[in-house]
Amino acid sequence: MMDFKDLFDRLGLRGVAWTWRALRWQRRWEQVQARWLNRRQHVLYRHKICACGALVDRHDRTCLRCGRAVASWSVQAALRAVGLMLPARGPVTAVLLAANGLHFVIQLLAFGLRGLLAPSPGSLYALGALVPAAFWQGEYWRLITYGYLHIGLMHLAFNLFALSQVGPALEQQVGGARYFAAYTLALLGGGAADVLLRGAAVVNIAGASGALFGLIGLGLTYAHFYGGPQGRAQRDFFLKWALYSFIFGYMVGADNHAHGGGFVAGAALGWLFERQQRGGDRGRRFWSIAASALATLTAAAFAWLALDKLK
Repeated sequence: MMDFKDLFDRLGLRGVAWTWRALRWQRRWEQVQARWLNRRQHVLYRHKICACGALVDRHDRTCLRCGRAVASWSVQAALRAVGLMLPARGPVTAVLLAANGLHFVIQLLAFGLRGLLAPSPGSLYALGALVPAAFWQGEYWRLITYGYLHIGLMHLAFNLFALSQVGPALEQQVGGARYFAAYTLALLGGGAADVLLRGAAVVNIAGASGALFGLIGLGLTYAHFYGGPQGRAQRDFFLKWALYSFIFGYMVGADNHAHGGGFVAGAALGWLFERQQRGGDRGRRFWSIAASALATLTAAAFAWLALDKLK
């Protein structure tokens, strides 16, 4: 091992103090190296793993234990690598945060800094804002795309901060599939409230707040019916958040139509999820399929938007 003390003494520094610093830095570097080595070994694990938990040779296509088809080794390795980049407590929340951020980057590239800080009605419309008049004329994809578009940096920052605070705990409680389904259904519920209550109005509606209010409603009713001291504390927390948010939205002229629609959808799902999980997690397969279908629907909505702009 290098004699750090002699080196630092020769440099005119306090040898003992700087030696301890150097040793701490060296240990931290070794820990970083060990972490990356473990992650590399995790990603490049030589076998495949079936859904039943059995080890499968990387060249086999089916599991010898249960007979199910097993994804290729490269697909499983890629999924393990992606999993390492997502927060362990809320991977679906991380994906939603990234999707909203990516849409903001596209907005910047398409319309520049001015279009980012003070977007024009035309730029918002082009990027997928919900315009009730356009929806009733057949542009149904806007019922989803509006929820990933934000009107300026502060709008994005506020919504992403709220999602990062509310999302991971709820995702842990109800599971990733139910959580994503609730987020998307609340987004649809908020948009539906707008187009029903506003009629054929020509106004740009954008933002994830309808979905966020859905998560607030979900957390409130799920905790209420779950009961107990912890459930009551969570219910009261979300109840206060809902009241403050509705009042704030009214004061600043925010879209409380979407807020209310999302909240009602989320509250109904919170009641349903708690009942299903109390009954032995009934409906788990249904919500896995529903989440996949809603993810496909979301991708299709953006593809529809892109194709419409290429006409």
